[in-house]
Amino acid sequence: MLRFVTLIVTFLITPLTLYAQTATVTPTATMMASVTLNLMPIDARLTTLDGLTYTQRGDEVKSYQDFHAIFDPLNDFETERLINHSESALVTPKLVEAAGLIGVVVGVVELLTSLPSQQTPWWITAAGGAVVFDIGTFFGADAQTSKFNAVQRYNRFAYGREQVLPQAPTDEKSMLPVAATRATATSDSKGQVNAHQ
Repeated sequence: MLRFVTLIVTFLITPLTLYAQTATVTPTATMMASVTLNLMPIDARLTTLDGLTYTQRGDEVKSYQDFHAIFDPLNDFETERLINHSESALVTPKLVEAAGLIGVVVGVVELLTSLPSQQTPWWITAAGGAVVFDIGTFFGADAQTSKFNAVQRYNRFAYGREQVLPQAPTDEKSMLPVAATRATATSDSKGQVNAHQ
């Protein structure tokens, strides 16, 4: 019985393997664009101490200048907008974190150098500095999210899954449709405008 089942299964699977067609991939315009631009994906890793770290070809991408150098050949408006937003949104949280760190350091130093009867205000200063530092870290999450989204968008281009968006208009007038009618003033109507096709 086992031989019979093996024989039947063999005869059922053999035609499938002999006549199976190999899958062919037709290159799309986006796949060809990622190959012609030599876009290499950026790896994002979450580490305990450093948070999100980004590497490309084994080299760590740290500064915003590195990100701009990687994203510029793509010439994609949305990727540039995301990385610029991340860069500008990081300024305020860093200032708030610095103020919190100063509060913690001043509070701890004064706790160590003051008399035990005079330590209560310095506990408040140290704790308040820690809370302010934490608030700055919370505000910095928006900058990290925008940077991560920019990297993910770039990776979609590198893998050939996305098309480049057109550049942003330079002014509002370029967004308006071309007027189908034109307005002209006639001499017989005082100050009135007539539309002509």
